[in-house]
Amino acid sequence: MDFATLSRKMKAAQKARNVLVVLLAVSVAGNFLQSYRISQENTQVVLIPSRVSDGMVARGAADIRYIEALGLDAVYSMYTISPGTIRYGRDVIERIAAAQDRARLLESYDDIAEDIRLRRISTVFRPERIEHNLSRLQIVVEGSLATYLDTTEVSTGPRRIQLSFVEEGSSIRLSRMDLLEVEK
Repeated sequence: MDFATLSRKMKAAQKARNVLVVLLAVSVAGNFLQSYRISQENTQVVLIPSRVSDGMVARGAADIRYIEALGLDAVYSMYTISPGTIRYGRDVIERIAAAQDRARLLESYDDIAEDIRLRRISTVFRPERIEHNLSRLQIVVEGSLATYLDTTEVSTGPRRIQLSFVEEGSSIRLSRMDLLEVEK
């Protein structure tokens, strides 16, 4: 090889290296800017996955574990809510509600969701105890309801929620959700 060819190849390799260094620097700078932007975000989303898909009543007896899971699913959907999770909670209530009670339960949910939207708050229900009354297909969930503005807890208070269920075909469905007085 002569010197001119070698020099041309050397300059081409240096040029390719310089382009690669510039692209790498742009990539690192882009990652840094994205990381900085994400670190400056102040959002909080609480997602409680729906744990129940459907439940069967076997030989005329409902399983207490299923009713408990269904009740917790309903309570989480109704009271663990933020402006970003409103649609999800409504879908869960719509799915687990009894046909004859669905409209009333969804109307109640929509009232809570509208309050969440207007006040731009989030609520989180933390269950502490569950009482069962299997003969009446009822449970009472005791816990605390915390209200958040952004990521700051602004209030918390005890809640007792009674859930009533009905047999619908071969399934158990949510019929009522009532707030009870908290015993002191």
